[in-house]
Amino acid sequence: MLKNKNKIKTIFLITLLIISLFLPIVNAENETDTNQAVTTSETQNEITIKDGDEYIFEDNATIDYPVDGNLFIFANNVTITSQIGGDAFICANTINIEEDGYILSNLFACSNNINIKGSVYNIYSIGNTLTVDGFVYRDIRSTCNNLNVNGMIGRNVFVDCSAINFKEQPNTEETSPITSYGSIQGNLNYSSKNELSIPDGHVSGEVNFSQILDVQRNISDYIYSLGALLVSAIILWLIGLWISPRLIHNNIKYLTLKKVLQIIGLGILVPIVLTLLSIIILIIPITSQLFVLLLCILVVLFFISTSVTIININDIICDKLKITQNMQKLGFLILSTLVFWLLTLIPYLGLVISFIAIIWGIGSISYSLLIKENNNTQVETDKKEQKKIDESDEKKDKENNSK
Repeated sequence: MLKNKNKIKTIFLITLLIISLFLPIVNAENETDTNQAVTTSETQNEITIKDGDEYIFEDNATIDYPVDGNLFIFANNVTITSQIGGDAFICANTINIEEDGYILSNLFACSNNINIKGSVYNIYSIGNTLTVDGFVYRDIRSTCNNLNVNGMIGRNVFVDCSAINFKEQPNTEETSPITSYGSIQGNLNYSSKNELSIPDGHVSGEVNFSQILDVQRNISDYIYSLGALLVSAIILWLIGLWISPRLIHNNIKYLTLKKVLQIIGLGILVPIVLTLLSIIILIIPITSQLFVLLLCILVVLFFISTSVTIININDIICDKLKITQNMQKLGFLILSTLVFWLLTLIPYLGLVISFIAIIWGIGSISYSLLIKENNNTQVETDKKEQKKIDESDEKKDKENNSK
């Protein structure tokens, strides 16, 4: 069961950041239908166990019952005082894992303050302050302002931060327990603008420091963003060329004012409708499994929308210049992507261009899928024109070969 859920973990965490913090969402799932009761022989008290994944959208969320699955929470304050059998995905202002709280797998957290008094297997976090008073079995990978190590971390720490604080070992003649002070049993790998003072005796392995240089980081970010945009545009262009030309290229040379308005309207309405529909489906227990599918569709649309817009622009340029060879079109696509990327770097104007590109890309794909009128006629026309082009190319090749 857990393996089947691994595919949605990252997508769910990213989507939580997109949904507004002030949306009034309730967890309407009927716990009595999905939970099962276990009675201990010692206390004879019923312990309610959530069998399967748990989704919670509340202001203050308290998990005081075991969850035999993954935990997904979007809230203001989160408190965990029980055992979580799978991974925990939490987006909140404050996260408290109390002494009785156990996360048997990974904690993925986006929070202002994260306080670990219980036990966690691995921690992946983004936030302001991460405080470990309890026990982390394996690794911590975090980006934060302050890292406070008051308990024990079983292996390595990878952190990008401004300060690292350790709880000092008690000044006693007797050997104190290793969990009574801040300790890292593996290596400490940290990045900061300046090298930090790490006290002796708290890190068993190596301490590796990497200085953050803003210029280097910006250059690497620029290179990465350009490379990702190029790869995405080329892959989608190939898909449109070989698999479904109408879906990606959208018969761009047949643009009319009516069609432009329809594409822009769909680009605005489709994300809103999908988001609202996802929330409604999540509230209804029978259809809650479709929640992840709709979120995946929404994320994919946002991811490829800019590339689709660039491909549309490139199609217009190639049509105006009467470029028919695919290799030439690919070369112009690379050039168009580079020019578009440079335009997005312009302050203020770049944000407007990026926003318009997203709207147009989503609308273009939605138009191809939803609007059926005259599509068949246009597709047939495209096929005939493409056939004429291919025949003309064959004649030219034969003439060149005969010469």
